[in-house]
Amino acid sequence: MRFAFSILFGAMTAIASTLIHQSIPPLGVIVAIVVSYCAIWWLGRYFGKRRYKFAGLIGWFVIIAKAGSFGAGHELLIQGDAQGSALLMLGFLAGLIAVAQRA
Repeated sequence: MRFAFSILFGAMTAIASTLIHQSIPPLGVIVAIVVSYCAIWWLGRYFGKRRYKFAGLIGWFVIIAKAGSFGAGHELLIQGDAQGSALLMLGFLAGLIAVAQRA
């Protein structure tokens, strides 16, 4: 149950990050990255184990990877511009840092 919650929490954080990263260009992507980091870090604090942070990062990455690829109508939710690239790269690095830190 904790794994399912961690994966769903990471996925919901990724959905929020995907929707907010294009708003107010420099601020939106910063908020999305910081919220992603804090959410994954919080999972470790709440459950006390690093494996739940990793499960949250996997849920986050699955949604972000799907949002960054072409859909059925060839639409992109995360474009290849500066904000989208920053969310993909820095968001994943922030998630890895959150996982690597002690719970």
